[in-house]
Amino acid sequence: MALQFILFFVATGVIFLSGGRLPVHGKVLADRLGISATAVGLFVLAIITSLPELSVTLSAMLVEHAPDLALGNILGSNNFNITAIAALEFALVGGGLLARTDGSRFSRTCLLLLAMTAVVGAGVAYGSRVASPLAAAALFSLPVVMLFVVDSIVNRRKKSEDAGAADDVPAGRIPVADAASPAGGAEQPGVAAAAVSFAVLSLLVIAAGVLISRSAAAIAEHQFGEGLVLGHTFVGTLLVAIATSLPEVTVATAAVRSARSPDMAIGTLLGSNSINILVFAVGAPLLLTSGARTAWFDLAGGNLVNVGAAIILTLSVLAGLRVGWFRESKVRARVLALTLLPIYLIALWLVHGSGA
Repeated sequence: MALQFILFFVATGVIFLSGGRLPVHGKVLADRLGISATAVGLFVLAIITSLPELSVTLSAMLVEHAPDLALGNILGSNNFNITAIAALEFALVGGGLLARTDGSRFSRTCLLLLAMTAVVGAGVAYGSRVASPLAAAALFSLPVVMLFVVDSIVNRRKKSEDAGAADDVPAGRIPVADAASPAGGAEQPGVAAAAVSFAVLSLLVIAAGVLISRSAAAIAEHQFGEGLVLGHTFVGTLLVAIATSLPEVTVATAAVRSARSPDMAIGTLLGSNSINILVFAVGAPLLLTSGARTAWFDLAGGNLVNVGAAIILTLSVLAGLRVGWFRESKVRARVLALTLLPIYLIALWLVHGSGA
């Protein structure tokens, strides 16, 4: 078991180092396309930083046949990402993180997250009652995919508005490395070099994700002491979720502290959350290819705790984005941000208590 922990933390280190550098090269390519800071956060960096969740989730389902580990990773990562906003509120010079972001733009993302999370919750509660795997995919996976596709179409129509957003980072104002790495000041790498580095780092993240899922499954099933078994849902929610969320949090922190771009930070976190849910919804029916039932079957009820926490956390962020009472006062905004932490910790305690 000691070896499994060593492998887990080595893979976590690979994800932290490789995932933290991925956005540097991803942003170079995005800058050459003239994409705004909001769009970079919501689309480019969100997709890039979701690679760890993608590799761990698919490996957990297709290799380990542990859907609870996969869903625990997805929901745990999402809740950890949103909770990180509390730290970012204090990391931003002068505070007012949510008040400085595009409230209407990110409100739509929050509503999308709420809808997608609700569908996942329905899948956890009723997936085992659906006899047909195809019916389960139609009832739970398909709505998530459709919500994401419709939102992407709407966002594409608003691309011209995003391009002129006031919070855009002017080209050349800061080095690209500052937007994703504390060690700013480096010159932009060329497009070809950035593409090669991006591909190599992506492969490292994917390989580390497979290693994490295997070691995490062993840790979840191991008996510690007298009858103490952590369980797939708890290990996925805590250990795996935090490990795979490191790139998002690293990028968001750098976007706030170095690039002074709250839009990029919030966009990375919320955008990654929606992509994470999409990954599980698309991956759930893939279990059928290995002879197992779709992942919507046999999900532990403890996942509903994560679903409820995700909805409450997202609603809190939505309030900070849309309610003027919070946006007009930095003190009230920080109090709202601080409430995210106890919600996250209570959810962890409840998941552990469920024994899932």
